[in-house]
Amino acid sequence: MTRSAEPTAAGLALLDARLRVAVQRAAATESGADDALRGLYISDQQALDRAGSDGAPGAGDAEARMAAAGRRLGLDALEQAVLAVCAAPELHPRYGFLYAYLQDDVTRRLASPRLVADLLEGEGTGRTDVLACFGPIARLARAGALTLLATDAPGPLADRPVKVADRLAAYLLGAGGALAETGAPAVLTRVDAQGDAGRPDVVAEVERLLGVETRLPLVACGPDAAAVVAAAAGPLVLLEVRALESAGALPDATLAAALEERRLCLSGLEHAGPADHARLLQAIDEREERTLVLGRSRADALILSDRTALLVDVPMPTFAERRSAWSRHAQVGGTDDVAAKFRLSVEQIVAAAEVGRVTARTRGAAAPDRADLDLGARYASVSKVGELAASLDAPYGWDDLVVPERQRVLLRSISAYLRHRDRVLSEWGYERTVARTQGLKILFAGESGTGKTMGAQVLGAELGLDLFRVDLATVVSKYIGETEKNLERIFAAADGSNAILFFDEADALFGKRSEVSDSHDRYANLEVAYLLQRMELYPGAVILATNFKRNIDDAFVRRLDFVVDFPFPEPDDRRRIWRLVLPPEAPVAADVDLEFLATRFKLSGGAIRNCSLAAAFQAADEDAPISMRHLIRAVAQEYGKQGRLTLEADFAGFHELVRG
Repeated sequence: MTRSAEPTAAGLALLDARLRVAVQRAAATESGADDALRGLYISDQQALDRAGSDGAPGAGDAEARMAAAGRRLGLDALEQAVLAVCAAPELHPRYGFLYAYLQDDVTRRLASPRLVADLLEGEGTGRTDVLACFGPIARLARAGALTLLATDAPGPLADRPVKVADRLAAYLLGAGGALAETGAPAVLTRVDAQGDAGRPDVVAEVERLLGVETRLPLVACGPDAAAVVAAAAGPLVLLEVRALESAGALPDATLAAALEERRLCLSGLEHAGPADHARLLQAIDEREERTLVLGRSRADALILSDRTALLVDVPMPTFAERRSAWSRHAQVGGTDDVAAKFRLSVEQIVAAAEVGRVTARTRGAAAPDRADLDLGARYASVSKVGELAASLDAPYGWDDLVVPERQRVLLRSISAYLRHRDRVLSEWGYERTVARTQGLKILFAGESGTGKTMGAQVLGAELGLDLFRVDLATVVSKYIGETEKNLERIFAAADGSNAILFFDEADALFGKRSEVSDSHDRYANLEVAYLLQRMELYPGAVILATNFKRNIDDAFVRRLDFVVDFPFPEPDDRRRIWRLVLPPEAPVAADVDLEFLATRFKLSGGAIRNCSLAAAFQAADEDAPISMRHLIRAVAQEYGKQGRLTLEADFAGFHELVRG
């Protein structure tokens, strides 16, 4: 048998002919067996009858699948014949019966290298040629098609059973899908080439690099790396790098890729640990094919730092690409807002759009609205920041926030920036001309209770973004280097979240820069510089809140994008706040004088809110409407909490209520 690169159609037909000859020869030399052993052996007549039958049912379909498998695995004629002999018992039990007879053991129903050599030897094919097909570097083994099984009892190497891979057996039986995955050593992921991957320049670059003859691995890093590579190279099979610890994972994935005519990619670099490093390099070195590797970011490619590799960065999709993906997958128009606010990959948009559609259906709507899409986008945003920071609800709107007009304009400018940043920076070219990052660094300054937290909540509600509060006082550590580690954990967890980060008590870190008199002074300044650097790298909004703006170093203030001062409310503002904190559902007595409360008592918005709540509880305890005396007593309590005197000049005719 020749070893031409083009497999012949010999397959099972050749095997049936060779089996008849081999069985007849064996039967002619048998000396007979004691009838007492019947049932423990296969008689000559039984073997002759099976060998003389017309072959296995459905052999024609099996032959076609065998030939297709040979082409996809790149087998030559001899390798295809070896595969046919080894795979035959998977296709019909008749072959296992005859193999047991020829090997004189009813339990040995799989082929062995010796049996395969006996059946295929001749016509220009030597035994050594056949036996070489079972070597560890032979094509059948490297393709994951055949495995030489070890047995419990010691025995000759050439008599070990040969097992066809389960995935290949399922393919030859015409039963792919779930049966092919039965017992698979690792879970494989399929990625089909889609027309919405976007980033055509990156797709073209990958195509060019794949068209060059080289053994250098190609590493694609970034969101949607798999989709972009699939657009350039065709359908993919993905195997996690961590799965390489299983000895059979790579051969099984290689076989799946060949049978399904897909390219194999090693993925999940972002999850790989130190132990996976050596296994990945070994896989790259041992594979015949060029290795494609996928990661989430360029930092993930550091695992290959001691190997020369071709690296391709896959950027986030542009605003136009995100808008197109949202419209296509959400099946609704008007997706500019959600596409601009949430910097998601196309893969995340697919999941987010499904959440939006499901949410819309649960309330009986035919299509998702803006709130549904925002909800889906928040769900799809990858984040662990909730483990390190407190999530803040955003129940307030612009009408709930009482600040001077100048501050309101600044806050609306922040909202506009976050809503339209991609359009202005990317599509209008400002990112190139002014070299701005897409993140936003903001300082909220003002006394306690003047609305800094509410301002952040209003922005979160307006934009539909998650809001997380981090207390910087708990992040700063007296130990050198620990503050940076704490900050890094927070920002690393927030990457991909599209959330607004609200750092409270910012003056705990952003104080006036000290003169460098010792190592702690030097590191304190480094901590501030590190926070600013991390804020600039974060693609979302970072808000620093402080009660004492005068304590913030001017040089750091100049590096911020927005500074919003929250002043102490004036009487008109306090009057509006009093109206807002007395809900329309609450029973309010006719004697309540909001003008008196607003003009006489200089309280912040937070303090007024506390007074309203305390008065409500007093009234509820008396089962009476909220009256002026309840509010006056609540104001006196708030004064006492702040260490202020309850002067008669302030309380006027109500002073008798609080004298005690």
